[in-house]
Amino acid sequence: MKKRFIAVSILALGVLTLASCGNTTFDTTNAIKLYSRDDKSGTRDGFFTKIGYEDAKSDNSLLKSTVSIVANNGAMITSVANDPYGIGYISLSTLESNDKIKGLKYEGIAPSEANVLSGDYQLTRNFNYIIRSEYADSKVGDIVKAFVAYMNTREGKTIMQNEAGILTISNTDPSWNDIKANYPIVNDATLSLQVKVGGSTSVSGMSEALTDAFTGLLASDNVTFNHNHTGSGDAYKNTQGSGKDSATSLDIGFLSREIELTGDEKAAANTYGKMCTDAIVAVVNVANPYSDTTAKDLVSMYSVTGAGKVWSDFVK
Repeated sequence: MKKRFIAVSILALGVLTLASCGNTTFDTTNAIKLYSRDDKSGTRDGFFTKIGYEDAKSDNSLLKSTVSIVANNGAMITSVANDPYGIGYISLSTLESNDKIKGLKYEGIAPSEANVLSGDYQLTRNFNYIIRSEYADSKVGDIVKAFVAYMNTREGKTIMQNEAGILTISNTDPSWNDIKANYPIVNDATLSLQVKVGGSTSVSGMSEALTDAFTGLLASDNVTFNHNHTGSGDAYKNTQGSGKDSATSLDIGFLSREIELTGDEKAAANTYGKMCTDAIVAVVNVANPYSDTTAKDLVSMYSVTGAGKVWSDFVK
């Protein structure tokens, strides 16, 4: 009887253990929980454009009704990290900030800086800047022009690279010492002004690192770069568009997508340019066995008419 009791006890323990494990087993019959950025996001613009579903970049009605809209990269990471059945998309530069999510291969290619530079990884977008076409205070304009020049020096490019920007740095790129004489405003120790900076949340860390470094090169200690990043959609709007003279106006705007140059974004010549490249990465919870996605799969998941609704449609 004692042996029988022990055997039954072991069997019961085994059943309890399996049940406990079952709580963490990925159930492919569960619905896919979709996360997306809002329609001002450059990351959203780049994601839907590159997967071939461009109309959805600014039209929520083209997305499945179950899509949850989140505010920024951080909110996307948190959402997917806390949802075993979730999928979303983030900037490659923020991929390593949480060990509860994993980046998916795209068309068989892993998201990495090397694969972006080689051209093999195709889910990419550029980081861009735009400045005002005119300034009420010419000294602010002169500082902004000097800052843009600094971004394109070896020092500026190194900062962008250190902030996960993907670009090449050449020996032919000028150093700040090579060009600073072209911008005498930086030697004016009497300056006292504020420069308003905003736009893309994805570029906020990079832009803050750049402005911090540039401020240290100025003769005056009274030049402040004030950052207020609310999305790529506000970059053109608040430098040259409808908000340029409002309380939210900007002197420098950053975008994690291209400037459209048509319609509502007819930027003036010589007021915008590329900074570097970034990869967009489709991400899932680490509990999800799905590891390699395609443009076709992603459209099927997100499209209002797409057939992909549960994980067993993709995880075999």
